[in-house]
Amino acid sequence: MSRTESLFSCFPSVDAALWKQRVLEELKGAEYSKIVWKTPEGFDMEPWYNRNTAAPAPEVPFQRVSNRWRICQQIGVDKLLDDPALLDDAIAGGAEAIELCFGGVPENAELERLLSALQEVDLTQVALYLSGAIYDPAALLERLATLPGFASNSGAMLFDALTAGADAALPLPPHSGFRTIAVDTTRFHEAGATITQELAIALSGVSDCLNRMTEAGADGAEAAAAIEIVFAVGTSHFPELAKLRAMRAMWPQLLAAYGVAADASAEPRIFVRSSIRSISTLDPYTNLLRLSTEALSAILGGCDTLQLAPFDPAGSVNAELSERITRNIQLLLREESSLGHVVDPAAGSFYIETMTASLCREAWKLFQQIEAKGGLGVAEASGTIAAMIAPAASARRKAVNTRRRTLVGINRYTVPPSAEVVAALKHGAAKAEEFEKLRMRMVAHAAAGGSTPRAAIWLHGDPSKSLRVAAFAEDFLRSGGFEVLPAVTIDPKTCNCRTMLRAEPDIVVFCWSGDSDLANVPTICATIQELRKESIIIMAAKPPENAEALLRAGLDRFIHLGSDAYADLLSLQHKTGVL
Repeated sequence: MSRTESLFSCFPSVDAALWKQRVLEELKGAEYSKIVWKTPEGFDMEPWYNRNTAAPAPEVPFQRVSNRWRICQQIGVDKLLDDPALLDDAIAGGAEAIELCFGGVPENAELERLLSALQEVDLTQVALYLSGAIYDPAALLERLATLPGFASNSGAMLFDALTAGADAALPLPPHSGFRTIAVDTTRFHEAGATITQELAIALSGVSDCLNRMTEAGADGAEAAAAIEIVFAVGTSHFPELAKLRAMRAMWPQLLAAYGVAADASAEPRIFVRSSIRSISTLDPYTNLLRLSTEALSAILGGCDTLQLAPFDPAGSVNAELSERITRNIQLLLREESSLGHVVDPAAGSFYIETMTASLCREAWKLFQQIEAKGGLGVAEASGTIAAMIAPAASARRKAVNTRRRTLVGINRYTVPPSAEVVAALKHGAAKAEEFEKLRMRMVAHAAAGGSTPRAAIWLHGDPSKSLRVAAFAEDFLRSGGFEVLPAVTIDPKTCNCRTMLRAEPDIVVFCWSGDSDLANVPTICATIQELRKESIIIMAAKPPENAEALLRAGLDRFIHLGSDAYADLLSLQHKTGVL
């Protein structure tokens, strides 16, 4: 008996039918479909898999001997020219790769200063990545070739072949290990693409590059060795992890179409960035958790290089501190969690193998559809790609706006922004989720001398229910930047509205637990409007059968789980004079 068999021999085996039977008992009459995940990728995921129910595991080839990845820090070229010490600080702080991002095409004098700063970097040890406004990649490569150690550098010129145009020349690497072409799916991710769509776009982008380069006379394997695939990784842990594994699994099949044998092809090199889709501007410390989750997905999925954006997009924290704390996320995951030791640690997990196989299947079908349209360039120019992404982007936006999808610090569990964040917003325009812009408008309103609208919570009924409703209402309104006053318990039958209106609230929220109390709503609304006509009256509940009558009696709206919170809060901002 093997050691593994001995370890598990005392545990009875559980087959899928028995497990499902126990689950149905626990569901107590609820549908089993309630716990089946209908993913945005076009397939369902069961909550549990075993060797008999899991999909056949795809082969995910790795040629590495460890899972060590490169910790990358992005530095704007303009900032570097102003402060060349940024390079030394990043490298001394643990960065093993530096991404220099060109904000615009550099003048000759600026390029000379940049090359001078790079003279001090050991390019045999620090991978150099270049991105942004790269107008003439061949000319830039010539200048870089004069740097000591560059001939041994293993970075990449992230020259985005997808935006360069079909007529742009795609340069081959000057030496082995360096990449000169990027197939960058980041902008599609930011536009709302699903993981399946990102993979299909990446496959089609690689296919376009291989086709152009082989037609120009390059060998298929040589062309593949010039490509760096760039993904953004989001906060959905398992799908993002499986995304990178799926790309590796499909890579040999794609290269085979260009005559590259599996044993002759280098594995794909994958550069991963953190996502900006869920970043909070007003509550930056929540981003540390998001970045950690995204980093974990990328590392376990097998990324080669990982670049995390600083956790504070508004700049409320000292830039050096923000970059150091963000960089330390990767150092902790490597040095303390030892994630660099095991190659493909997700292999063998029935759940992740099934997800990887499903992503491969769906992404390959979508890739074939894009190719049938003439390839990625043609499909994007014709609007096919935008039309493909639009429903997914709309579904995601709806999930955020209705708070079905929780973004901590953005549409749920928000706190007032710190004074440092408020001050930083005055000095620059930071990107933000549409939902978070509600609070940013409130901040701007207060900065312009306006008062923050206040909401009063009216409690009544069973405390175990009414307090829960009040907690929902408070979180709902705070996510729009409203101030919420302490809740007050009043019996609606007394119609004691003066107590509720003592603090002159802009909004009054009924958090009542009894349906029978709805009969008092018309009278109470009339009294509130008589005492303070400026107050807006809302009810935290799903609309009852007589909702229309209650709205005519003076209620402004019902707020509840699943209602369009963004639209409700925007409307309340208009009605309270914020907009």
